[in-house]
Order: sequence, then C-alpha cells, then structure tokens
Amino acid sequence: MTGDISDDDAARILVPAAVDDDVVRPRLLARLTAAMDEPWTLTLVTAPAGAGKTRLLTHWARAVGSDADTEVVWVSFQRHDTDLSLLRSALESIDDERLGESLARVPIWPSADAARSLARALRGTDRRIVIIFDDVHVIETREHADMLWTFVQAVPGNAHVVLSGRGTRLIPVARRRIAGIALELDNGDLAFTPGEVRAFFRASGLRVSQGEITLILQRTEGWAAGLRLMVLAGQEHPHTADHPLRGDAPALVDYFLEEVFADLDDELSAFLLETSVPEAFTLELAYRLSDGAPAAAFVERLIHLNVLMGRHGDAPVWYHYHPLLREFLLARLKDRGHAVVEHVEKTAAEWFAEQHDDLPALRHAMQSCDPVCISVILRRCGMQLILTGHADRVIEAIGRMPPPLRSDPAVQMLIAAAELARGDASTAAAVLATLRDHDGSAASRQWQTGLDLHTALRRGGIAEALDRLGSAFDAFTGESQLDTYAFLQAAMGELYVGRLDRAERYARSAADQARAVGAVAAELQASAVLNTSALFRGRMRDVLASGARLDGRWSELGNPDDSFYEVTRVWRHWVPYERLHSVDAEPTLRAAVSIIDDGSEPAIARGLRGLIALLNAPDADDPHAAAITMLENLAPRADMPLPAHWYAMLSTFAVHAFDRLGEPNLRDAFIADTAQALGATGDVIVLRAIAALHDHRHALARETLAPVLDGSSPCLVPASMVDAWLVASALDVHGGDSDRAQASLAVALSLAETEEHVRRFGGADPAVIRLLGARATAATRTRFADVVRDRLAAAGMLVGEELTHRERIVLLALSRNSTLRQIAQQEFISPNTVKTHVRNIYRKLGVSDRESVTAAAHALGIE
Repeated sequence: MTGDISDDDAARILVPAAVDDDVVRPRLLARLTAAMDEPWTLTLVTAPAGAGKTRLLTHWARAVGSDADTEVVWVSFQRHDTDLSLLRSALESIDDERLGESLARVPIWPSADAARSLARALRGTDRRIVIIFDDVHVIETREHADMLWTFVQAVPGNAHVVLSGRGTRLIPVARRRIAGIALELDNGDLAFTPGEVRAFFRASGLRVSQGEITLILQRTEGWAAGLRLMVLAGQEHPHTADHPLRGDAPALVDYFLEEVFADLDDELSAFLLETSVPEAFTLELAYRLSDGAPAAAFVERLIHLNVLMGRHGDAPVWYHYHPLLREFLLARLKDRGHAVVEHVEKTAAEWFAEQHDDLPALRHAMQSCDPVCISVILRRCGMQLILTGHADRVIEAIGRMPPPLRSDPAVQMLIAAAELARGDASTAAAVLATLRDHDGSAASRQWQTGLDLHTALRRGGIAEALDRLGSAFDAFTGESQLDTYAFLQAAMGELYVGRLDRAERYARSAADQARAVGAVAAELQASAVLNTSALFRGRMRDVLASGARLDGRWSELGNPDDSFYEVTRVWRHWVPYERLHSVDAEPTLRAAVSIIDDGSEPAIARGLRGLIALLNAPDADDPHAAAITMLENLAPRADMPLPAHWYAMLSTFAVHAFDRLGEPNLRDAFIADTAQALGATGDVIVLRAIAALHDHRHALARETLAPVLDGSSPCLVPASMVDAWLVASALDVHGGDSDRAQASLAVALSLAETEEHVRRFGGADPAVIRLLGARATAATRTRFADVVRDRLAAAGMLVGEELTHRERIVLLALSRNSTLRQIAQQEFISPNTVKTHVRNIYRKLGVSDRESVTAAAHALGIE
C-alpha cells in the first residue's frame, strides 16, 4: 500500500537520516532499550520543541533496528492527519509474509475497531516490532486521538510503542500511567549533561573549558536547540564566554514566535509576558502580575503545551521560564511600552516586599525606574538589606533617587549605615554631621546611636563613644531591624574595649533579633562576637564547639560570603595552633584575608595579615623584613581598632618571634605600642618580663613580673599567666633555685592543662625546656606534661629522651667539676665510655659547654 501514498507521506514513515555532527547519547539510548524488556509496552518522550527528541529516537531506532529480529516502524504526524493510514502503510512495508496476511484481514476504514484490529495483527509475526510515533502533539481531533490510543492499548507483547512530542494533549495517558508505562522521558531527562555538552561542541570542532561549559549550561539549561545555536555562535566567535547567546537573538526570536507563540491565544500570550518579569513566580504572584487573570488555569495550559518552563519548591510551588525564553519575553514586553513595564515591575516589587523578600523587591523597584517606588521599597527594606550584606545595592538604589527624596533624614541614615557597612567611615561621618540636630522618633534616635558607634568602630574612639552614649542601647524600640543594628554595634564596641560580659549580652540580643527578621549577615556577625569572646576568655573547647554549630547554621543560610564568619574559621585554626597540633592554618588565613579584603573590614584584614607574618616568621629568608611586616600589621593602631584581647592573645608569640629574628629594637617598639593600647595590664607586664629575660637582665625581669605573680596586676587573657609562670621558672633556674624552678613550672603546667596551651611552652627559656624534658619531679611526669613533651618533640622543640641512670651519675660528677679521668676511675669504666656518656648528656640536654651542664644539673635537682 505504500505505493498508494504521496512521496511526502512516504518520507514520513522512514526513520530520519542521522546528521554527521550528531552526538550519540548512550545514557538515554540504554534507558530506551532497557524499557523494551519491561512488562509494559509504552514509552513516552515528552519535551518542549528543540529538546532533541527526534534526534535521540533516530539514533535509537537505527541501533535497535540493526537486530535482525527487530523491525522499527516510524510515523511522523502532521496537523492534517485524521487516521492511522500511514501506520498501516508502514507496517505493510515490512517483509514478513505472516504479518502481511494478518494485516490483509484488517478493515481499511478508519475507526477505533480498525485500530484495535491493526494492533492485534502484530501477533502474526514472531519478530519484535518497535513503533515510534513522532510529533503526537499535532493531533487535532478527538477521533484521531482515540484511534491512536486504542491501538496503543491493544498492542501485543511482541510490540513496543513510543509516543514522542511536546505533549500528549488529546491522548488520555493519565490512566495508563497508573496501569504502568515502561519509561517516561521529559525535558529534565533530555537536558544535556556537562560531558554531553563537551562532546556536542567537540563534534563541531570546538573545544570548551569547564568554565565555559558551566556558562553554557546556565544559559541553555542543557536545551539542545540552544546548544546548537551556541555552536553556530562559537564557530564565529571562538570564545563562547565572550559572546553568550541571548534570548532576543534573531534566530531565537523567529524560533520562539513559531514554536511557542503560534499555539497561544492573546490572553495566554499576555500572561506569559507579564509573568516573565520575576526570575520565578508563584500562582499568587502571577495573579497579581496579570491583574487577576486565572493564574492556575493558565499555568496548567502552559505546562500542557510543554512551553519551556520548570518548577521547584513546594507550598508554594515556584515556576520559572527557560533563561533564553525569559529574555525573549522581556524584550517583547518592552515593545508594549514603558508604562506597561513600569506597572508590572512595581507590582512585583510590592509583592516581594510584602513577602519580606527584600533583594528581589529592591531589584524590581529599580527596574521600574520609578523614584517613588524605589523610595518606598528602601524605607521598607533598606536596613534589612544592609543587615543581610547588600549595602552596595542600597547605595546604588539611593543614587537613582532625586535630591529631594535623598535628603530625607531616614534616607540619609540609610546612606550612613550602608557606607559604614562598605567600610567608608568618612562619608558616613559627613552624613551624620548633617543629622546632629535632627530630633526624630525613638527608632530614629536608636538608629543614630548605632551609627555613631559603628563610625567609632571604623575610625577609633570606641571607649569614648560608649561612654558618651551610655545606656542608650539598653532599650528595645520595637523596630526589629534597627534594634538588631544598634545591639550589634554595641556588642562589637564592648568586645573591642574588653568588656566581654556586656559584649555577649548585646550579641545574644542582636542574634535573637536578627533571626526574627532574617538578617543573615547580622546573625553571623553576632555569632562571631560570641565565638570570639569565648576565645578571649581562653575557653578553646567552647570555640570549637560553637564554631561547629555556626558551620551548620552557615550551611542552613546558604553558605553566604561573610567576613565575620570567616574570622570564626580562623579561630578554629588558632586553637590547634595554641595547642601545638600539626595543623597548617596559613591557607585558611589567606582565604580569610582575600574575602575580607574584598569586603569592608580593613582592620580585621590587617590583623590577619599580621597573623600570617607571625606564622611565617620561623622560615623567613630575610629576618629583618619579616620583623618589619609583623610590626606593621600586629602593632595596635588607633585608626584601625581591634579588640584589646586580640593584642593580649598574640603579643607573647610576637615578642618571642622578634627575639628569634634578632630584632630587639622592633620588639621593644611593639611592646610600647601594645602597652599604649592595653594600658597597665598584666599581659603587658609579662611582655616586658619576657624581653628582660631574653636580654639576660634577670633582676629587672623578676622585679617587673612580681605584680602579675602576686595578683595585683591581672591579665586580660588567662594564657598570659602561663607565660608569667614560665618566665618565673626560667628566672629561678638562672638564680640557682631548682626547687622553686620546679614549683613555678608545675604552676604553669597546671594553668595550661585545662585548655592545652602547649605552644606557650615552646617559647619558654631553654632552661625551662630542659627542666621539662628531664622529668625530675612528679609535676613533670603527669599525663599533661607527657602531652607537652610529645608535642614539643614533634615540633622539633624538645629532644624527648630521658637521661639514663649512669648518665645522671656522670652529670652529677660533671656538675662537681670532676675530670673525665676522675669519673672513669670513680665508676670503674673506661675514659672512652665516659666520653660517650658526656656526648649523650650534651645532646639530650641541648647544651654545649661545662657551664651549661652545671646549670642544667641544678635545674634538674641533681646536686
């Protein structure tokens, strides 16, 4: 019967020819083939135009058709088709006598009964029959759809049917889904993977990097037609990233007009344009954007038509258009005039503001180009945007407002807050100067109080600002965003001046308020204050535990870039550094500096650069340059304030580093700067005592240290007391009082044990290190003392070997000035054996002369 049809119709029952640069997709071909072995006889392939359905099925048809026991029948529908005559013609072309006899008994008139008989006729062959119906979405009549569906339902087990198209429209597949379908491929399944994208471009002679593949997938979402257009663009412009495909490109405009808009009436077209304004929309938002159109019904129709759109989320469901389609739709919307665009953008801005989704609200307000709309949204969402880390967007939006609106005091305070968040204290101070005489509401006064302190945190004078403001922060105004901001600045100010109890109280209030209003950046900053306060108190276990909880919360918030969160990550590397674990903190510190340098915390970035310099000091090629870098970044500066406890925590390590670098003058300059910043605290006294001990001014060191040891000069950080007692132990060794030296060392070990301040021992005087290594007393033989020795030994700071009994006897004789021959005679051993013992003693004690041996013997209590 194939001779009875036209040449055009004959072409529609042939498997399409493969294209030379087509990409074979094994993962999908394997799924299609596996479906043939399922107990069900139907596969559905439904996706929008250009998704690659026909090309995929062409490859598959040729693959399965290469089997001698399998026949592939292909039927492409067109809009004018009304029956299954083409299918009958295709089946009659199969060279199978028994099948031909069965088909001859099937009635030729078009009806559901004839379709059922046509399906049953397939039982007449022993071969497997695969029937692919392409473009089933063009079926226009219910009768035609019923015939096809009757045929599909009646096919025997030796046949497998594939329905392919942009949708099934009139074909009632819903019940069949319940009964069972072998396989269903949709747009998501047909989307190209990164590996397939690479192969797709390579087939056309183009090579793309991983970064370009990511960009391509962002633009096309793996849509085959979009990829093909990008290949064409890539052949003209080798660097795909420099010439991204746009939805308003002429080729895509023609495509969308023909393939998308051709099936839409005016109402649905208008709905499509209006809902393209937001990146995604809910049914409620769509109802507002379309001025009350039946959004649910329209979305259902678009889905049924398989327009390029996706959905995500649940309660509510969010819908979004393909990026390229959305660009095309936005261009078409602009063609309707500025007034239409402004109306839709303002509607979107108002809706997102009502949902407290502030960034989209501001974005749509700015896209509306209506200064009044921008002003309304900024007043409603501006402070929240600053608290969530979007100060740049606030400044950009304010820049689009006319001067009369910008001069409003509330807008001016927004400018000041945003500039402070961006790190520009000078601009903020100039703005605040114009508001000094403004007598606003309680909320405005709270806001201005927070701005005053925020400025001090940037420029210095924090203590003075806190004294001036007094208890202004203690009251809630009821404006959650402003209370969050004010409490946050108060927490930071109190942390910087060292009042940790007050800092923690304000930080908890700020964190509670921030969580209530969804202020991500403010919540992370408040959590960072609490984490940092725990570190300054010396509670290193709490630092690690709260840091782990903060990691979880950071992940819940979407892993935002946040400078204060990065600081807490630094602390979690500082704790192992203090404990002398083998942890390389430098990569994390460098990552933190790069993030903070890009943000708005130059003082914190400076401090972290100093911390890196401190870590790098032991391996410095140029000791003087390394010491200069440490001084420039670690010494306190009034115009770049950092917490007092920060300097107290780091200063001991810095002083030891200056000494190891051979830079006593720079060390003394550092101590003087630190003393000016911290005042007469015990931490500063300890620094001066360490410097005097290193310079062999033992009497001065003991006199300097006395107020710390007797408790009259308390320290800011608990670990400074460990340093103090290590200095005391060294002075006792050099003074020849071994019992007192051991007692001082025992106090240092006891103070360090709770939080494992092991690194402090690594900077101690060599005499104390030898005392610790000798294990001469019960205090130096505890579990924690063993931990200290093991970690010092692993770091190369201690030779972890004890003196043998014979070596201790020889050491005692050496301390009494006995000669080697005298020792040999006393112990009845040869002089060479004595020499071996002496070499081992020198190595284990880390000494090189008889005088040092005598001092070590006294320190070890060997007398």
